[in-house]
Amino acid sequence: MKMTRILIPVMTPLALAISSVASAGPAGYAPPPPKTQEFKVRIGGAYISPNSDNVTFADRWLEGPDDFIDDWGAFRSNVDPSDEWGWFINVEWRATDHMSVSLSYTEGDRHTGGDNRPWLRRFNPDFDEFHRRRDFARWKPQITAAYLNYYPLDPSCMVQPYMGVGINYTDFTDERLRHWGWWDFDDDVEVFRPWDGRVNLGDNWGYTWQIGVDFNFGHDSSWLINLAAIYYDVDTDIEVDAFWFDTNDDNEFYRHRFGGDYLFDPWSFNIGVGYKFDFHW
Repeated sequence: MKMTRILIPVMTPLALAISSVASAGPAGYAPPPPKTQEFKVRIGGAYISPNSDNVTFADRWLEGPDDFIDDWGAFRSNVDPSDEWGWFINVEWRATDHMSVSLSYTEGDRHTGGDNRPWLRRFNPDFDEFHRRRDFARWKPQITAAYLNYYPLDPSCMVQPYMGVGINYTDFTDERLRHWGWWDFDDDVEVFRPWDGRVNLGDNWGYTWQIGVDFNFGHDSSWLINLAAIYYDVDTDIEVDAFWFDTNDDNEFYRHRFGGDYLFDPWSFNIGVGYKFDFHW
């Protein structure tokens, strides 16, 4: 009985100490917290700057008077679309501290571009008024891309730079033929004779890469600001099918169909907001 009264005060703290060490692991440290994953959604504006490219257009087929057929052939023209704002949305799964996968969609506003003066000069090389009609086409790009991303910093950092590589699929919509035709004289009055027709840009698969950074509002905040610069490899083709029915010249019918390869290759500069979800696994 006396031994029991002595052992209980001695064994109780010893048992608690052994229990805490056993639960802490073999090394005596507290167990690591469970691993976490992040799921992010970002949305915002995209400033899209397409490439300026010299395109060689070649005839697909011709219909017109014999004296015109010999004049129509391949010609080289500059395609320099305007920079435009669009929008983007992307989702990202950060499965580990330093690696993630993401999927994004970007849609640009209507780009206008294309210099038709080399084509016009085939009909009248001495006519100097061709600068009045340029930007012969317009279109809207739609870009879907998937990335594998690398984050160099620890997830606890409030500033999170990243870089990624991936593939993109680019399609074009809302294509329109604009300002296609030539200047002529009607009773000594200068008039523009527009041609009807359509323009088509083909879809494309290519690579893409990006660098960006997330600025978190705080360690306990789920909101962030995102900045990113993205390059897309887009090798498409432009095809123009234009025609004109001349009611003033024995009802002659002119038709010209030609195309060429164009390196669209845009840069996209994104700014947006994001929201992230943390969860354990």
